[in-house]
Amino acid sequence: MVETLVEEASPAAALTTPPGAEQDYAPNPAIWRLADEDTTIYLFGTIHVLPPGFAWRSAEFDRIVGEVDQLVLETSDEDGTAQLEAMLPQMIEAMLSREPTSDRMAPENGKKFLKLGRMAGIDPVEFDTMPLILALMGVGLNASALDGSMSEFGVETVLTAEFAELGKPVGSIENSADVMVALLGIDEGTIIAAVEHDLAEWDGGDLDSLMLETGDADTGPVYGDADNPLAPFAMEHAWAKGIISEQAMFDDSPLGLAMSKVLLEDRNRAWAEWLDRRLDTPGTILLAVGAGHFEGEVSVLRMLEARGLEVSRIN
Repeated sequence: MVETLVEEASPAAALTTPPGAEQDYAPNPAIWRLADEDTTIYLFGTIHVLPPGFAWRSAEFDRIVGEVDQLVLETSDEDGTAQLEAMLPQMIEAMLSREPTSDRMAPENGKKFLKLGRMAGIDPVEFDTMPLILALMGVGLNASALDGSMSEFGVETVLTAEFAELGKPVGSIENSADVMVALLGIDEGTIIAAVEHDLAEWDGGDLDSLMLETGDADTGPVYGDADNPLAPFAMEHAWAKGIISEQAMFDDSPLGLAMSKVLLEDRNRAWAEWLDRRLDTPGTILLAVGAGHFEGEVSVLRMLEARGLEVSRIN
C-alpha cells in the first residue's frame, strides 16, 4: 500500500551503483540457527530495499538456500491483500473528511511539512490528508529511492524470485493488514508532536538532515564510522559485514516507544511464539525478515531465549 507512494525508478538508475555503495569486502551477513532433533530454522536479517550492484550473499547463505525446504518472509503479496482492499474505501472516506496535517501544525512547521512531501515526490493533497504515519513511511521509501535503493534489489524480492524458480514454497509469518492496523492505531497527536519538533529544527535543506520517527543520531543505532553515522549506506554496509547493533532502533520519546512496540516488540514476541510452534513440524526452513528484528533488547533473539530456546549464530 505505502509502496504506491514511491515513483518508478528509471532504467538507467537500475544499472548504476550509487556513490557510497561500493564495497571492498566480502559480504557475510549474520545468520542464526534454531533447531531440535528433526527441525532446523535458519534466521536471516534482511534489508528490504538495496542499491543496484550491492553484494550481500555469502557461500554459507547460498548453501542454506540449497538446503532448506521453504522460505518464510514477514508477509507475502497474497497475505492480507483482501483485508487491505476492504480497508481502502474507509481510508479514502476518512482522508476526504480529515483535517489536513499541515493545518494541525504551527504555520511555519506546516509549510515545512508540505515542502517535505514535495521533496519526497508525493502528491501534495494526498500527502497532507493521508494518515500521518503513512505519509512518514512514504517519505522514508522515497528517500531511499532517491538515494538509489529499490525494492527490486531488496533481499525479499530476490529470494522470492529465486525460490519460485527452484520450485520451493514461499510463506509468511504474519498478515500485513494486521501490521497496518496496528500502525494506524498510534495516536496521531503523539506523531504530530514529534514531527513538529523535528521540523522546527530542520533547515529544509535535504531529506538526509531530517531525522523522523527514530530520533537523532545520538540515540539510535550507530553504524559504520562512529564520527559519521549518517554516511551513505552505513547501515547497509554494517549489515553486509555481519555487524549487529545492540542499541534500540527507536529512541525513548513517546513516538519512539510507540513505534518500537508496534513494529518490533509486539511482532517479535508473536514471531518467537510462531517459531517455537514451528519446531514441532519436521523440516528445514529459512526465515528472512528485517534485520532490525535481530537487534536491541526486544529482538526476536531475546524473545526466543526468554522461551528457553537456544539460538546460535553460525557465521
